[in-house]
Amino acid sequence: MKNPDTSEDSVAQNSRPVIWLDISDFMYYAEAGNISVSGIQRVIANLVTYRNFSTHEIVPVMLERHARDICKIDVELFQKLVDALQSGQHDSKYIQSLEQAARKTILPITLSANDIFVMAGAFWVYEDYDFLKRLRENGQKIALFVHDLIQIRNPEYVAPVATNRFEETFLDVLAEVTLLLTNSDFVRDDVKDYIRTKMKLDIPVESIKLPTELPQISYTYKNVRPELINIAKNNYVLYVSTIEIRKNHILLLKVWEKLLREKNIAVPPLVFVGKWGWEIKELENFIEICGGLGKWIFIFNNISDEELSYLYKNCLLTAYTSFAEGWGLPVGESLAYGKPCIASDTTSIPEVGGDCVEYIDPNNFEKTYEVFRSIFSNYENIKMLEENIRKNFEIRTWKTYCTEFYNSINKHLESKAYISPDGNYIYSPGEIYFYGYDDISEQSRKGGELITARMTRIYGWHRLENWGCWATAPKATLHLPTKLPQGKKISIFVRIQAAPSREKMWLSCNGGGKDFSYGYVSTSPAFINFDGIVGKNGTILISLNSTPVPLIDGSYPFVHVGISAIGFVSTDDNNAYIKFLGKLLNETPKKISATISQDSFESQQESPFLLRILLGKAENPTPLIGNFEKLVDKVSLFAARRAARKHKWAKAEKYYASMLRRYINRPSILIQYGHMLKEQGLYDAASMAYRQAMKFDPENKDARHHFSAIQHLRKK
Repeated sequence: MKNPDTSEDSVAQNSRPVIWLDISDFMYYAEAGNISVSGIQRVIANLVTYRNFSTHEIVPVMLERHARDICKIDVELFQKLVDALQSGQHDSKYIQSLEQAARKTILPITLSANDIFVMAGAFWVYEDYDFLKRLRENGQKIALFVHDLIQIRNPEYVAPVATNRFEETFLDVLAEVTLLLTNSDFVRDDVKDYIRTKMKLDIPVESIKLPTELPQISYTYKNVRPELINIAKNNYVLYVSTIEIRKNHILLLKVWEKLLREKNIAVPPLVFVGKWGWEIKELENFIEICGGLGKWIFIFNNISDEELSYLYKNCLLTAYTSFAEGWGLPVGESLAYGKPCIASDTTSIPEVGGDCVEYIDPNNFEKTYEVFRSIFSNYENIKMLEENIRKNFEIRTWKTYCTEFYNSINKHLESKAYISPDGNYIYSPGEIYFYGYDDISEQSRKGGELITARMTRIYGWHRLENWGCWATAPKATLHLPTKLPQGKKISIFVRIQAAPSREKMWLSCNGGGKDFSYGYVSTSPAFINFDGIVGKNGTILISLNSTPVPLIDGSYPFVHVGISAIGFVSTDDNNAYIKFLGKLLNETPKKISATISQDSFESQQESPFLLRILLGKAENPTPLIGNFEKLVDKVSLFAARRAARKHKWAKAEKYYASMLRRYINRPSILIQYGHMLKEQGLYDAASMAYRQAMKFDPENKDARHHFSAIQHLRKK
């Protein structure tokens, strides 16, 4: 397949390995008009500033959100943008003008086979991640710096849409990445556990702890607003963070409310600095009810870096009561200013503060209250904390961080260990793998492994959507690496659908064996089945050949077949085949008519039903799992109907069973199959056939009628 990242204007390939540093997120951040760096953007800024700390050339590159081309950017203009944002002394219009000037210099490039692509910012910003698969196929290595897994591990503190987006994109990146770096030992261990338990992956993971160094800027503090100067005339406790549920501001307010009722204790006011975030209604209500705003609670949402520095320098101490962090930058900032910090003892925060922080349990109000009460009862305690910081706290610099970061990248870049161009995921028989965002979110909620099929698309596909993906070419290909031996015969199941259109879509398939002519594709998602053969190195190569139809919503002029799930099973393992069919039958709509008791379904067993489909009745013990063309289907249907007219129910059952092995989710065939079973007195199996027909078509009156009738017969 042609690499879309190549063009006549591309930069020539390099004879020496190059580190291509993705700065896309930084560019989007500047484009949005931000005037100072946040934690994630500060990492990118310093990796560019200290790019000469690597023995290899560091080249900043960016991708637009559609992620089609990797583009080189003028490093000097980008450094100018970095310096401006790092200073925090310019308005948004100036920052945006620098971003636009740098963006005008972008030029598509071609990465050499021995290069590495490094993502150290917000990796979830792209609309598509197919470019990573192309890099891996072409021999490039890929490194990702992970800041935290809070969206996955602590979803209660994050908006659901953010959780879903993060995990979906993380799974896409994990399919191709060759090295994972993290900002703390805690996140390193968390990532290791996640990739091993959820995906059984063994990608190298290393921690490069973030710095605690303050920006090297000399402020005059002439631009500090008067209200901040007034606050700084007296003692106050500073809390710097986004104001949201995860940061646990309400704990401090409750503690302060109780402290203020104490006598003979000098309780300083609280100063919260940060933007308003998610799930803050409880906090807002508490602030309103307690009546402390403007008295002992002060909140500032948009302050400059100069003003933040002023508040740090003049505070009595800082607090950081967060429930979960990937690092905990404000804790390090506080110590760097020489200010004591009372912080949570959770996640990675103790790695930042070490023995220089007084720790509290963010879930324990009483003990937190006692810590602050003890401190404010005797201000000499604060002086002791300050002395401990002066003696024992060692500032970790950005130079040290960048040196360690690039040393890890260089070591990985120069390693001769074999890395498969096929990606990290290995697909197993008997499992269903999904393409759409919605299915992945549902799969995550259910638990278990989270390997997706999203990166199996090789050629001829549009972008992934919530439901799955449309093919963009008459021949669209899929590639699934497995551990199966070459030549192994398999049965492949693909959930397909056609776009709603006045025109019909025709489909044929190939899974390494003979072509399978499926025929016209329904607009309802349905699993189809065809034979395949495992190829070299255990790979399954599948081609779906379909005619185009116009897309009604106009998002694409024409589309070919759509896919949303895939799976396969060995043809010589009957038990595995039956189990897999059970999984397929469960991947159906759950809506069932209220006129039929759900309890009546749950008491039934699927195995006898599936066994009869697979074996085509006991008198035909050898499974006929092979390629059947449309002509064979027509003959089978004719033979089944003729046998039924002659009341040869067992023979008719065999023909219908052979069709169901290929069209397991066709309600009409399931109903007829149920009739054949019912006439033989096989009421349990017949009941299951009608039940499955209703799963696929809940409004099918014929299926509901026969299901009710068979339930009555079963009770006799």
